[in-house]
Amino acid sequence: MEMSEILVQENQASLPKFGLADIDRLAAMVKEKAGNNWDKICLLIALNHRIVYFHAGIQTTAENNNWIKKKLNTVYFFEHSSLFEKAKFKEDQAAFLGANDLSAGDYTCYGGGFPIKVDGVGTVGAVIVSGLKDFEDHDLAYQALLGMKA
Repeated sequence: MEMSEILVQENQASLPKFGLADIDRLAAMVKEKAGNNWDKICLLIALNHRIVYFHAGIQTTAENNNWIKKKLNTVYFFEHSSLFEKAKFKEDQAAFLGANDLSAGDYTCYGGGFPIKVDGVGTVGAVIVSGLKDFEDHDLAYQALLGMKA
């Protein structure tokens, strides 16, 4: 996926509002969109640098939690999806880390971290998915945010 396509997705997923009252609905939307994959994923929702929701599917491991942390850090650092950073660095994790002087233990450019943006405000949080292929993690977060607009 190209950077320009991912930017379009990020803009399309921008919400008119998002706050604590919307967390349960977003989690339910991810669960609905995940379908049979719900037990295979970890889901984290953060708002204003505060973790406000976490789900660990019964088929996940501590490794998923590590990926969640890295993806969340990436979204907050760049205010873009982690898949955007992957496209930007042409899937070269070492180049991504080196260009930004980042630690492999704390950041990643694999998909699954998606910013929660509010129209006219900018990034207010993040929805992070780990457990599927990285582009599937990304798409699940994106589809859930789109579902919030319906």
